[in-house]
Amino acid sequence: MPFTQEQDAFILKAHFRSAVRNEDGTWSYSFRSCREQFMEEYPDVIISYKAFANHKTRIVDRFENKNCICKEKHTGRPLLRNDEVVQDVRQRMEASPKKSIRQLSAQAGVSYSTCQRILHKDLRMHPYRVSVLQQLHGLDYENRRNYCDWFTNNLNNNDVLNVTFMTDEAWFHLSGYINSQNYRTWATENPYNFEETSLHPLKVGIWVGMSRRRIIGPIFFNDTITAERYRTQILDTFLNQLHDDEIREGYFQQDGATAHTARATLQYLEQFYDNRLISKGLWPPRSPDLTPLDFFLFPTLKNNVFRNRLHTLDELRAAIIEELERISPETLEKVFDNMKRRVELCREHNGGHFEQFL
Repeated sequence: MPFTQEQDAFILKAHFRSAVRNEDGTWSYSFRSCREQFMEEYPDVIISYKAFANHKTRIVDRFENKNCICKEKHTGRPLLRNDEVVQDVRQRMEASPKKSIRQLSAQAGVSYSTCQRILHKDLRMHPYRVSVLQQLHGLDYENRRNYCDWFTNNLNNNDVLNVTFMTDEAWFHLSGYINSQNYRTWATENPYNFEETSLHPLKVGIWVGMSRRRIIGPIFFNDTITAERYRTQILDTFLNQLHDDEIREGYFQQDGATAHTARATLQYLEQFYDNRLISKGLWPPRSPDLTPLDFFLFPTLKNNVFRNRLHTLDELRAAIIEELERISPETLEKVFDNMKRRVELCREHNGGHFEQFL
């Protein structure tokens, strides 16, 4: 426990009151007497025998050596985080906010840990991860803004989104994906590991239609999608699974891939959707951030499907189906609410990038 200055003074006086002169002229001091006097004077103070003994020794030594029982202030190490250094760090980071702490340390002449403390504790700065987004070209901003305006006027309604399908396809490679920057083997010696990749890797393609209410798919394919294959292998299968209200009231979205926008394909789709087709001319190119298949479904599938090692294409197909079946109706509703939020942000930023603000 911390002792008050008054208690320290009493301990010192009690120490000298317990003194007894020896025959050889030296003095003896009774610790027991000193402690009893303290307990009688301060009956409410609870202190262990050892703690009292150590503190009494410090008080007496301090008095005998320095003629004072006051604690000295520790000088400590010189303060490196002074106002001048903090201001210098602030100016350097404002001029170059992407500077690393190591670079800052070298330029400011201050240790790495001191720079880190200044940034966090004095300047209240935090490191933020950079978002890598697809490059937009000149007309993309206007096209994205026009689509978002149209979406707000026509699709910003849960009843409509329940029967509207956003669609796309993706390839899944049996070997998965290896990022050599993150792939590590822990060992006491270098095992010189390597991974082989095939020139023609085994893969399956999937096409998925996704509404706020349900998912149709996956529809698997193995070859490059041509306009004819798109109509006969994918669209026929998809349209045969639609409910009456989905054909009567819903919209159909597809990107601007050649197979999607071929004249025969568009004429075929217009038989079912008439003017409720979201395709080339309305759907903005280079906009994966606006469709739930690109910003949610395919990344989620690839993260989950390859959690375990797959050995055959049949295992890969089964894993894709299993993961799609795990997606609940509640998740679909949240994803489409997210899509509406993305459309709002895209409008606020005049068709520009917005994902960094999510």
